[in-house]
Order: sequence, then C-alpha cells, then structure tokens
Amino acid sequence: MTASALKAADTASAPMLEGDGSVSQGYTDRGVRARTVVRRLPAARRPAPRAPGEWLKPFERLAAAEQRPWKVGLLSDFTRIPYANGAVFQTRALYQELNRCGHQVTLVGPRDPAAGSGDVPPGTIALPSVPLRTYDGVHLPMPLEREVLDPNRYDFDICFAQTTTMLLELGVWLRKMRGVPLLCVNTTHLVAAYDVLLPERLSKVESVHRVLMATLKRPLENLFVDLYNQSDGLVVLSEGLRDYWRSLGVRAPIHVIGRMVTPQNFDKPLGPDPFAKVLAERGLPAGGPRLLSAGRNTREKKQDRLIRIFAKHVAPKHPTATLFFVGDGPDTGSYKALAKRLGVESRVVFVGEVAFSSMPDFYRHADLFLHVSLSETFGNVLGEALWCGAPAVAFADGMGASAQVADGVNGRLVPPAGPLRGDDEGDEAFGAAVLSLLADEERRVMYAAGAARRARELHSPHVIEQKLCDAFVAAREHARASGLKPLVEGSKLGQWRETMRCLRSWAGYQGGIYLSGYLRPRAATYAAKSRQPRFVEPPHEA
Repeated sequence: MTASALKAADTASAPMLEGDGSVSQGYTDRGVRARTVVRRLPAARRPAPRAPGEWLKPFERLAAAEQRPWKVGLLSDFTRIPYANGAVFQTRALYQELNRCGHQVTLVGPRDPAAGSGDVPPGTIALPSVPLRTYDGVHLPMPLEREVLDPNRYDFDICFAQTTTMLLELGVWLRKMRGVPLLCVNTTHLVAAYDVLLPERLSKVESVHRVLMATLKRPLENLFVDLYNQSDGLVVLSEGLRDYWRSLGVRAPIHVIGRMVTPQNFDKPLGPDPFAKVLAERGLPAGGPRLLSAGRNTREKKQDRLIRIFAKHVAPKHPTATLFFVGDGPDTGSYKALAKRLGVESRVVFVGEVAFSSMPDFYRHADLFLHVSLSETFGNVLGEALWCGAPAVAFADGMGASAQVADGVNGRLVPPAGPLRGDDEGDEAFGAAVLSLLADEERRVMYAAGAARRARELHSPHVIEQKLCDAFVAAREHARASGLKPLVEGSKLGQWRETMRCLRSWAGYQGGIYLSGYLRPRAATYAAKSRQPRFVEPPHEA
C-alpha cells in the first residue's frame, strides 16, 4: 500500500461530543459562570454517513492493508509518566491507539527506579539510565549493558523515535543493523535547551550566551541534522519548525503533524468550579476574571515573565483579576518569591499538579488561557485549552503557538518583542491584549467557539492518526528506496564498527548531558498532588 493510496482513503473526522454533531463547551465567562455555551459545527465537518461496519480508524486501515499488524518500536524519554509532560502524554496516546487498533507496540526508554507496579507497560524494553540532576523524574538512557546493542533483541517494522536525547542513536543503529525504517520526532527547540543548563545568574549574562551559541548550540544542531539525515523521515509539529530544520540542512522527508487532543479526556460534561474554593480562601471575588497558565514550572517556560506582565500591566488596571498556575516543577519556589517581591502574592495562585482528568474543568472555568513560552515545539496545554473553548493570549513564537493560535479567531497572538524596547514592548502588548479581551465579553464568547471548532478540525485523533499513517508508510518506502542493506547480513567487522560508532556517540553525548546537570543546583524533589496517568490503565480506571 503506497502513501498516496493511504492518503486517498477517507479522512473525515468524528470529533464531536454530541450525537447530533454539536459540541458542548464548558466555556464560562464573567457574569455567565456556570453557563454552558453550545456551538454547532458546520455540517460539512461532520462525518459522512456510513454503512454498518464500514468505519475504520486510520491505524485499523493500516493493519488491514497489510493483512497483519505492524510491530512498532516507540523510542521514548520516559517509560513511566513522572509528571505532566506534553511529549510523553502524546507518546501514551499513540501507544494506546496503536494497541487498540491491533498493532504490536514496544516502548523503549530509560529504566526508572521510581516506577512502581503497573507504571511501566508490559513488554517495555527498559534500558540502563542515569538521573539528570536538574530535572527530578528525568533519566537518561545509556548503553551500559551488552544486551542494549544486541540486534536480536529488537524486532520492529518501524521505529518511531519521540526522543530529545541520544536514544535517537539506537534508532539510527537499528536502521543500519537490521534495516528498520526510522521516523524521528523533533520534540524540543534546541535554541532553548542549552539555556536551562545554566545557573540563574549566568543565564542573564549576554557574553555567556554568545559563548554557548558557538560551543554548544550550533554543534548540537549539527549533530541532530546529521542524525535526522540518517533517518527515513522527520516529524515536526509546525510549519515554522519545518523551515527551521530545512534551513539547517535536513534533507530527509519532513512531515508537519501537530499533536492530538483525546476526546475521551477532554469532551466531558462541565464539572464543578475548581477555582471557587481557592478564591474564597483568599478572600478574592468569585466573579473576578480567572487567568490560567498550565505546565511545568521551569525556566524555559518563562512563567516568571508572565508574573511580571501580570504585576505590571494587568493587576493594577483590573483589581479583581487572579492569575492561576496549574502544575509544579523545580522553579516553583522562585516563582512564588517573585510574586511576593512584586506585591501580587495574594493574586497569583500556584495550584500545583492536579489529576490529568481534572484539567478540562480548569480550562472551561477559566476566562483566558495565557501562554508566554518561546521554547515549545507544540504546546499540549495550549491545544487542550483551545479544545475546551478557552480563548488564548500567546506570544508569536514562529513554532507551536503560532500554528495553534489564529489571531482574531481563537485568541490573540502578540509579538514577543518590539523594535525599540525589546521584551518590554512585548510585555506591554501582551498585557494590553489580556485587558482588551477581559473588557469584551462578546469577543471572548466568539473566540471560545472558534477555539473549540478549530481545535477539532486540526487536532482530533482521526486527523492526526491519518497523517501519522501516511508518515509511517512514507518512511517504509523511503527505507526501501534508499537501498539500505542490513549489516546483520554482512560481515562481523562491519557490524562491530557500526556498534562501536553508536556506542561512542551515544555514551559520549549522553554523558556530557549528565555532567551538565552539575552546572545548576540539584532540582528540588516535589510530590505531585495526584499521580499521573499510566501508559496502560487498570480496567476500572481506564
């Protein structure tokens, strides 16, 4: 089955919650808090009528076309979910959907010593690992055991490498040793990656950034360009990232595929207001605007910038507005201290990490979702908020947020800096966009409807799975067309050379990342308020 044939198959999606094609959104607004706004999607967006038994999901059609399931190796930086993380949530969604459609999926990633019973899916290949000091819960997979590079251990039809570490070298090695097609996913914007390794004070020194630009950023980019060019395709999450990697020299096929939002998690009836109790405890008005930000509290997400914007441009002009942060992370303490220094401690609320299943109520009971990160290849929380009908204000990053937020349709997209005063102009424009929307209820309702509709058109599971199926087939065709001859069919010397090359690169670069963890203080260990979902939930919890 060719990629073009698969793509020609029906791609209609069925993202709606209601049977009649309508979408019930829990969008709530100042003055209409507890009211459910129902927006009907255009009839053209509803799935066409089908005969009984005719409907097949994209991954089901993939198996049907082959008359057998695919054996898929998922290379992941996590084998359990230690904290809320967009990339691993997407890996989990893909793992579950492939399994539901009958494929044989093997998770390959770092051994996690904190994993308990049931945390790691059955059949997982857990590799030796070392902890990254600056990120609690992150472990770096290392080739420290002989069986890690045993080609007979891996039997895959395709390797899908959703990793930002040198675990990618395992995929390159498998492609050369066994001829396994390799499809990579770029999950991290490398420009932002090196900055988080620095201590707080050094991160603000311009000369240090110039040195790192020359000694670390460019070599890292060149390294990943080389790895991606040894693959059969690269998945990026926005057009901006496609252009970025093409400009750096990636010649492999590039597929632009966003991330899916799972209706089973986010198409739920409107639940209780999660903000009400906190507002009452702090003596804040229940009807005041709720501004929401969600994600891991860590420097590259720039929550400190949002606190400054709120303190300088929003709070003084809107005395009843409250800023809520849902999530936890190594920089939570410093963010709380910043809010106190700026005099907004009582109006900046750190909710902490909450159950994944409770996130829809936070999104739906919020007035606006605020997103200031410039390091996201794709913002999972931004996509979830838009799906739930929360209008967004975000910085135009040329990557994920710029692809997710359509200015004037589902929110506001603001330049992060201006030509004269740099970030100060960006902060001022962001604050002005927030205040403008808070003053215009009709526009917020319009953006809420646009957010829900556009998210379903672009990020429903059916749409994303169809694109992934196309990429899977295209990667296999690319591998065949490349004339790749598996080294296991050749001389032992050739196998040994490739294994030594992989070992040196993997262990060398990964060891460097591990040692870089000593540049910053050890990350504080924080306890989540509730556990994160598992790759495979017990039947009574699924």
